[in-house]
Amino acid sequence: MRWPWQKKSSNYTYCLGIELNHGKAFAVLRDATGVVDSYASEQDEEGLQGLSQWLASKRYGRIPVTVCLDQSRYELQLVDAPPVADDELSDALGFRIRDLIGESAVNKLLQAFPLPGDAYRGRMSMAFAAIADRDYLRDIVKWCRDENLELQTMTIDELSLLNLVAALEPETSVGVLRLEPKEGMIYLYQDGALYFTRHLNFGTDDLMPEEAQVGDFTLENSSRGDMLTLEVQRSMDYFESQLGLGSIGQLWVLPPDTVTIDNVLIELEGNVNTPVRLLSLETAFNRQLTESPLTASYAAALGGTLSYELAN
Repeated sequence: MRWPWQKKSSNYTYCLGIELNHGKAFAVLRDATGVVDSYASEQDEEGLQGLSQWLASKRYGRIPVTVCLDQSRYELQLVDAPPVADDELSDALGFRIRDLIGESAVNKLLQAFPLPGDAYRGRMSMAFAAIADRDYLRDIVKWCRDENLELQTMTIDELSLLNLVAALEPETSVGVLRLEPKEGMIYLYQDGALYFTRHLNFGTDDLMPEEAQVGDFTLENSSRGDMLTLEVQRSMDYFESQLGLGSIGQLWVLPPDTVTIDNVLIELEGNVNTPVRLLSLETAFNRQLTESPLTASYAAALGGTLSYELAN
């Protein structure tokens, strides 16, 4: 399993990116101009059968694919980095799987990548370690083989979104906020690197009134709205004071799939005193002929494909 670090040249004209999210599949087909086709699981659908049927109907043939692992199927931990070269980091930390997760390492795979040296003001050497079940990864490999797809990379949300952020070339450090129905995530990036993640135990279902499930996102539940502000502020404070990296320059909010959150942006921006904007991927990436907006579920899928420079 290889993590994407920099763009790799490719003779392919298309690349398929897949995000696995809470048992559902989302996919984008990208060429050199942007996203030209996409797929999303139906509301009551789980697994990869629907994606298999979509691929069969499209007849794209043998194309390269990047798969972003389901966030519920791996753990990402921040750990002390042993004094070894970066390419030896995963092997060195692999001996500590039992200590990190409290269970046998027999059926686990660990991949690690270091934090940049300026984190924690250079006083500590730290790394992120992603740990997943080998059987889960084997199932993905087998599915790609059965679908005649050329599996290039298996990656994680944190690094796929790093590709997406890098492609948009921000001039400052960036926080990315993703809100799903039951949970959320905050990611902090700077100069092409991931520095921090925080999981949120609440999502859009908690932040909006029950009677407005299909309507606009609101902060009518003020305690939950305050909690969102608190978690975002705590994350940015940690970036500045503990990591020693200064203020987060911008907060980008991925557009949720089923609700609009325009109403929250102004209030959140005022509360955290940081520029906040809804991250629209339409102008930069969407080249589909149908009206299929690139909402949050496609973000990680798209980010995976951006690790490749495709031929025209």
